[in-house]
Amino acid sequence: MKIDAYLSGVIDKYVKQQSKTAKAEKTEAKASQASTTKPSSELDKVEISPQAKLLAQLKEDEQAKAQRIAQIKAQIENGSYKPDLDAIAKSIVKEWKGE
Repeated sequence: MKIDAYLSGVIDKYVKQQSKTAKAEKTEAKASQASTTKPSSELDKVEISPQAKLLAQLKEDEQAKAQRIAQIKAQIENGSYKPDLDAIAKSIVKEWKGE
């Protein structure tokens, strides 16, 4: 099942939303900065949203899966791939039972 196209759409929407939010925040910051000044002891703070963290994790997982797939393909091509048949059978039974 390919979800690349769907994931790309989600990421694009997220990036567009973030850029709109960033522009709005910059405009708001300029307006508030013109009316008041910050004390020099106050530091700026950056927070990463949970959605951005999830997208970053998905991207890392995607890269790890791609590496694993390439490794398995290479093993199949050179004849050294030996799947664990017991683990596969247990997984099938577990899925069949709905666990």
